[in-house]
Amino acid sequence: MSTSGEHPLKFGIVTDIHYNPETETGNQTEAGLERCIEKWTREGAEFVIQLGDLINREGPEAEADLIAVRDMLARFPGKVHHVAGNHCLAVPPERYKAIMGLDSLYHTFASHGIRFIALDGMDVSAINEPQTEADHHLLEYYRDVVKAPFYCGAIGARQLEWLVSELDLALKNEEPVIILSHLPLLEETTDEKHGLLWNHEEVVAILSRYPNVRAVLSGHYHAAAKAVRGGIEFVVLAAFGGGDGVMDGDCLIVKASGNRLVFRSRQDDILLNLDNT
Repeated sequence: MSTSGEHPLKFGIVTDIHYNPETETGNQTEAGLERCIEKWTREGAEFVIQLGDLINREGPEAEADLIAVRDMLARFPGKVHHVAGNHCLAVPPERYKAIMGLDSLYHTFASHGIRFIALDGMDVSAINEPQTEADHHLLEYYRDVVKAPFYCGAIGARQLEWLVSELDLALKNEEPVIILSHLPLLEETTDEKHGLLWNHEEVVAILSRYPNVRAVLSGHYHAAAKAVRGGIEFVVLAAFGGGDGVMDGDCLIVKASGNRLVFRSRQDDILLNLDNT
């Protein structure tokens, strides 16, 4: 994986914060994120990726919780890139976008010659009105026929078209691609309780057509998992915090250098070889 300049790309990443000020771990969130920000800043992270499920409560408290945890992360001196999770959308999608400063729940950005593509896995779901006839049929199929988990969703027709166009452009520009998705895309990287992207097989088939797609980073399933499919590394990151409270190891630093991604946690380094040649 090529990076521009002499220095490798470093970025912070965190997922499934599930902020709830009424719980013991929720009260530890601010201090835990402060430690994360200190670590990310100290180690030279250029930006931070937040992979979804910032909040845990529904109803009138959800918006206040979202604003509170957004402001905690905003103390990081660089850019924070947000991926929406299913719990995030306890706040209506349009309001969520306004609070988080997003034009769209699916978007793309680049750094050091690497293209990052963030997906909206709740595009077609119980919380969204279908945008096209195809999306309407997709929702009916997964909701009424498959009986898929209502807290997961699918990528709709318009987003799939956008994804293909972005992948085409990245291939033309010889950019390696990292996909960001709150919902896992492979069955072997989640469990029945948590579920995964409804139309994951269709999306994985699309990604597999592009030799420059190197990794898919996800959250949602709170235990870490990893698998390889078609030369693509699918990595599900462990949730922030846990039964023993907020742990510094949940605030990962990712280093992209050459054809490698290294995830540095408190305990060890996880090395991914991203050379698809």
